[in-house]
Amino acid sequence: MARLRAKHLPHRIIITRLTGEGAEGATWAAPVTDRPSYVEQKAKLVIDRRSTSPTAGQEVMSSAFVVILTDDDVLPGSLVTVWEGTPRESELTVITSSFFSYPRTPGHVELWL
Repeated sequence: MARLRAKHLPHRIIITRLTGEGAEGATWAAPVTDRPSYVEQKAKLVIDRRSTSPTAGQEVMSSAFVVILTDDDVLPGSLVTVWEGTPRESELTVITSSFFSYPRTPGHVELWL
């Protein structure tokens, strides 16, 4: 199966995976730094796939689009830091994610933050 390779992804992000919901709110795993990605800062209406969000199932505005490797797949509700070390640095929540893996094409994951 063809895979998208890290050399094709020019940006780096920090991923903090959502591990669950506890009595005191959301819990996250330790951040994973320096993950290869492709980041675009753009707005788009997407369906909110975060199960505990007050806007779950509704259209919400996404402010960033990110492509990552399939090994870095994350669920909605996880946190992603983009543009680290620049004036545009921000930690955003994954609103929805799509996993793409087809025969003879580069597999990847698309995140809307």
